[in-house]
Amino acid sequence: MTSAALPGVSLTFERAATGDEPLRTDVAVFLGRTRRGPVGEAVRVESWNDVVGAFGPPDGTSATPYALRGFFENDGRTAWVLRVSGPAEPASAQWTDDYSVVAASPGAWANGARVSVRYRASSVAGPPAVTVRVLVPGEPAEIFAGLAPGEVADRLTASRLVRLVPSGPEGPASPIPPDAPLSMAWDLTLTGGTDSPPGRAEYTSAVTAQAELPEPALVALPDLGADLTGDDHLDLVLTLLGVVAPLLDRLVLLDVPPNLSTVDQVLGWAGALADFGDAALLSAAAVYHPPLRAPSLEGPGLRTVPASGHVAGLVARLDAERGAAHTPANATLLDAVDLEVEYPEPQLLRLFDANVDLVRCVRGRGLVVWGGRTLSGDPHRRYVAHRRLLHLLVRAIRRAAAPLVFEVNSPELRLALVRATTSVLLEAFRTGALAGSRPEDAFRVVCDESNNPPEQDPGQVVCEIDVAPGVPMEFIRLRLVLGQDRGLEVIEQ
Repeated sequence: MTSAALPGVSLTFERAATGDEPLRTDVAVFLGRTRRGPVGEAVRVESWNDVVGAFGPPDGTSATPYALRGFFENDGRTAWVLRVSGPAEPASAQWTDDYSVVAASPGAWANGARVSVRYRASSVAGPPAVTVRVLVPGEPAEIFAGLAPGEVADRLTASRLVRLVPSGPEGPASPIPPDAPLSMAWDLTLTGGTDSPPGRAEYTSAVTAQAELPEPALVALPDLGADLTGDDHLDLVLTLLGVVAPLLDRLVLLDVPPNLSTVDQVLGWAGALADFGDAALLSAAAVYHPPLRAPSLEGPGLRTVPASGHVAGLVARLDAERGAAHTPANATLLDAVDLEVEYPEPQLLRLFDANVDLVRCVRGRGLVVWGGRTLSGDPHRRYVAHRRLLHLLVRAIRRAAAPLVFEVNSPELRLALVRATTSVLLEAFRTGALAGSRPEDAFRVVCDESNNPPEQDPGQVVCEIDVAPGVPMEFIRLRLVLGQDRGLEVIEQ
């Protein structure tokens, strides 16, 4: 993309490329609707500007952009975004017999977009050149100037808005005919783009896709409550927890569906999840309520926003300040000015007893997260801080132990596994994440003949780890199974 500039020295700074960092516990993944962008393809963003560039400015039809804005305004640093959409078609316009201009992603967002193409043949001014200008309502203009005719399609892959697509596999290399006159001009208008809301199948695909990302430690679905209702909503949440819980490395931040306005309705929804009865699944999720009132991004005024995105940013902020083992609560949310509803104290107590983490308006402090519990009723799985400590340990232990997977089962291998896991646990102890005045009071690692008897399958090594979180004194027990046929498996007991 080129643009006009005054004579002089121009400096351009580009962010250094960054790869996945699986040990981080402050990275979030958002599954939801956006104005545009690739569907079902995870995109890594590191700022609000990255979000707008990849997915377009908010158009008021979905909550996910507001959740992402809240994440970054609360000092979140890195997020992944999975756009969820029902069946959709991109807008397009026929340019020549052999080429069409097509919107870069499906949806109605590009309907009415104008694309102007100007061609100039070879002359004393220079070789043949094509200039493409793209104007989409609500988006900055894109100008591609001085393109060689045969390079137009390749150069337009850098556009955020459009692509040049040949009509058939044997199309000519250049969209400009060889007998073209000295100059030609085309003015195109894109049409035919369609949208449809995502259903359970689309969300299920997104849930599966996020599980393949090693980096995220927080999962948010800001539009889920609006897109799926009733049994579809409940079943999708249970499917999500069934995918996330065995990973032992991420926490789902749930929002109460927006159509549930009374405390009794909220309690009924939370109770329906709790009645599922699987404490391990429920420990993978925390519910934050009520929704927030945040400044509108389309104009003056406020709009209601699910709390999960802002809370994810707060978790990321406190993670950097205090570490994953501390409760992400009693801290102020930024980029929100009010609550959608304020409950009297008796109703707040009912919600708290149902393990709903509250956002409260505290005089002199603003909006404060006032709760740090998962949905699980199991005392060993109840606290968000303990779950996030577990997620941190699992991520670190996986990295330390994974290189040992194909080693020969021997005392030397078991000793190497103990050393690798002990180094991780010692670091957690030194940072104050574990209880006790000595390391032996804080954790125990057993990987010897007591849990690896001679009659055991020689292709598998078992390592048992007991960990005591700082407060309260509750134990986390992990079992590592190192098998040559299935890699490293971490099991919570």
